[in-house]
Amino acid sequence: MPTVGTGISPDVLATALQELMPSYSELFATWHPVLDRVINKGNMDRSVLKGPFREFAVVTGGPGTVTQVVTGSEVIAGGRNQNATRGDTYAPRLIYAFDVPGKDLAEANGEMDLARIIQHYPELALADFHERIAEQFSQGTGPGVGGFVTLNGATTYSPNGAARSGAIKFGDRAAQEAGGLGTSDLRFGLQSGTTDGWYNQYATLPTPDFSADNGRNYMREVYFRCSRQMKTMGPVDLLLGDEASYLNYLDSLDEQVRIISDSTKDGDRAPRSIRQGVKFLDADFYLEDSIDITSTAFNQGGVAGPANSGVIYFLNTATWHAYTLGHDANRETKGDFSVRGPFRIPEQDLFRYEIVLNMGIHTNQLRANGAVTGTAVP
Repeated sequence: MPTVGTGISPDVLATALQELMPSYSELFATWHPVLDRVINKGNMDRSVLKGPFREFAVVTGGPGTVTQVVTGSEVIAGGRNQNATRGDTYAPRLIYAFDVPGKDLAEANGEMDLARIIQHYPELALADFHERIAEQFSQGTGPGVGGFVTLNGATTYSPNGAARSGAIKFGDRAAQEAGGLGTSDLRFGLQSGTTDGWYNQYATLPTPDFSADNGRNYMREVYFRCSRQMKTMGPVDLLLGDEASYLNYLDSLDEQVRIISDSTKDGDRAPRSIRQGVKFLDADFYLEDSIDITSTAFNQGGVAGPANSGVIYFLNTATWHAYTLGHDANRETKGDFSVRGPFRIPEQDLFRYEIVLNMGIHTNQLRANGAVTGTAVP
């Protein structure tokens, strides 16, 4: 570390950032339970892709047929049913850049000032980047990060310049297959109605009124619909909801025991303060601050949609997969909130640092996921 009065080199700040970034990235994974679950289930692919996108298989049925033998002379039917198709997903390249004045570095004295600079610039920058990604994933309105995938099926994201629908549509299977529930019907390169089984589960409170409609009953309905789809991958394990929906669910529990969990220890009654959830059957239900149900991103057909009255996403994270692009940490970076820099800005006393995210996330079993809307009305 520099001695008092010597100032701090931009490279020293870069080195400190490189050492801290892995823990910062892990902090985001545990703060946002979706990525945490995907990583913990081993669904994070860090292999280098050979192109700008990734293809994945979607299997909608069994590959063969069954023949009943009665006399022993029956001809066993063979053949192969083509029940697999391929979806695709792109990993957007997102770069968060921030500048540190050379004057601040020159005036810094010792470890305390280095810690202050890291807190004022890199920590705030990374926190801002994380919040944008969380908002984009939840409702598709993250500022500057519109290429990252969103769950909100009423809006679109553009990972490669072309608009694609958010993953979860707010309509039943027939409505999803008919199309028109949002500005685009293409989800991960596949379309409902054309690809058999490519739809999500859905229910909405009829009034809507969480108490009068028995909102928990509709939540159970969608939970079990999703969970029946993937018997080998377990049930839905994660719910994300807006604040009003989350509080309505808590109120509905009355005096029942509330099993609180964090993102790593199911059933733990003393979770970390950074993220708390409550049990719903075998899933953890988290309040997602980034969901703003007053946002026009939830509108459908230019008017208020069902999600504007509250939304709870039901996710089977075993069906979700994430991947990053890049392998050279000193050039394109590994794309997992990697830090790059410093670069001197010509004709200015500024040093630029960049945080690079080159990540894609997708599901290969859409029907194992779903949503309930209308849950925000008490």
